[in-house]
Amino acid sequence: MKYISLLKVLPLIVVLITSFSQAQNYKIQLGSSITTFNYTQANGVKANYLRPSSGSHFGIIFSEAVLDTSKNLANTSKRSIYFSQHPTISKILSTFQYDLGINYLQMNAVGDLQKIHFAYHSDFIGTQAGFGIEIPIKLGISIAGTGQLGIFKMINGNQLISNQYFPLVNNPQFNTFQFFMGYRGEISKKLNDKTSAFIAYQKIQTTHADKIGEATLNFVPTSFLIGLKFLK
Repeated sequence: MKYISLLKVLPLIVVLITSFSQAQNYKIQLGSSITTFNYTQANGVKANYLRPSSGSHFGIIFSEAVLDTSKNLANTSKRSIYFSQHPTISKILSTFQYDLGINYLQMNAVGDLQKIHFAYHSDFIGTQAGFGIEIPIKLGISIAGTGQLGIFKMINGNQLISNQYFPLVNNPQFNTFQFFMGYRGEISKKLNDKTSAFIAYQKIQTTHADKIGEATLNFVPTSFLIGLKFLK
């Protein structure tokens, strides 16, 4: 089983290594994530007894511009010549960016029902891909917005009921792969030619459809992040 698990994550490791070797820049980020658990009971009633709780968020992101104008200036290929002769198209394409990252994310919640207190503590690891734009403003400040897609897997989780802990490892609402979609906004400030600092706001969520006779759970983590961006 150990080797099967390694084989499952091997393609992801290869993709991340390739992305790092080809990436124009990379980011290191950390912050806090406040997660809402949207739980619908088997009878179709949405639970109102769950409260958002905070957790940690840490990640490494590799990013690349769709068109790197600095490379085109040093290149004599037909593609580079074309973009040098069409500066408007070159400028537009250079604002578009795509990225791929690996993230550690805690998704937690608390609540009480009929005077019984409970809490969920779960640790997830996964990868996210984004595509969007980054626009320079002035004084080395840039703003960016991206759409996000991600896939995460729980690596540890427990539920606290009264004064007893119960593992979530066998709970199918937690232990399966979770697919997320959402958006991210970012403001960065250049510190020098190779380094920038940034703050970011991100909101992603799962989209499990409600099913008659089955309980469903959707995770909605909202992250507030700070970090550094390094240009290779």
